[in-house]
Amino acid sequence: MDILVMDLSIIVPVYNAIPLLERCLDSIFHQTTQYSYEVILVDDGSTDNSVGVIEARKENNIVLYRQQNAGPAAARNRGVELAKGRYIAFIDADDYWNDGYIEQTIKFLDEHKECVAVSVGCKSISLGNSPRFCPYTSNDDTREEPFVIPNFFEYWAEFCAPGTCSTTLRFEAVKQSGGMRGDLRITEDYEYWLYLSTFGQWGIIPEVFYVSDGGAVTQVQGHIKKDIERACKSPNLAEFEKRIIGRVSDEETSHYQKARGRVSRVLTYSHVITGRFSLGRIEALKYGKYFPQDKIGRLMNLAKHTELTWRCLAYLLRWREYHR
Repeated sequence: MDILVMDLSIIVPVYNAIPLLERCLDSIFHQTTQYSYEVILVDDGSTDNSVGVIEARKENNIVLYRQQNAGPAAARNRGVELAKGRYIAFIDADDYWNDGYIEQTIKFLDEHKECVAVSVGCKSISLGNSPRFCPYTSNDDTREEPFVIPNFFEYWAEFCAPGTCSTTLRFEAVKQSGGMRGDLRITEDYEYWLYLSTFGQWGIIPEVFYVSDGGAVTQVQGHIKKDIERACKSPNLAEFEKRIIGRVSDEETSHYQKARGRVSRVLTYSHVITGRFSLGRIEALKYGKYFPQDKIGRLMNLAKHTELTWRCLAYLLRWREYHR
């Protein structure tokens, strides 16, 4: 039996995270909250001095675990195994929380026993670009009331939210679900949110408490190293959804098709930019009618009908990705 002795276990996968690790940890330890928490840092085979930075911290509620490189899903699952909190939250070492994240997410889940998870508003910052807010928030001053999502598949298909680091989870649901799939090195968060939503309802706090800003890490590691190497490991959709599909009810099928289309669009793009043109076209022909109507989704649906047009688009997208 798991002994839960505190309110929240915060799990931070760490891999060569020196550029922004201190900022992430400061954002956690500077939270104003009545709740108890621990911070579990799982070093995933870093080759920089990330471990030294962690060991130099003075806080007494830090747990450090070191493992060989196995990817973020495996690191998060290891953190769950070590967790002693009633709730679980994930945050990446290159992102941060605004004050209030811990207090508000735990308060929501304490008040909504039907929910397995709750997510907050997100602001995403890219190098050289203006901040981009999650669709259900308009700016930092948004103060709308929290709510329970009526249909998670439909909501996720429209907004591609929640994000990995904007969500607090009920410990029992995480254990019951078996955690994230360690074999997925890309879209592992998409898979887990869609799967976990079949265990209970999901809440939203439409206030910006999470900021995604990993530009400094991308600069250090390089876009090719950080993103495209992960894209090489993208699965096909059937492999992606193998533990979700059997839990989708007949009433949810049409909503799930929309969510499936968004995932397939992401995976198809990953296949294309890593040179797996034929696989990408097979996926586009099968699931393209459910793709989101963004520019690339529309182009894929136009080009998929012949091998020639598909390859022309594929080479263009691949060139664009390697030269941005």
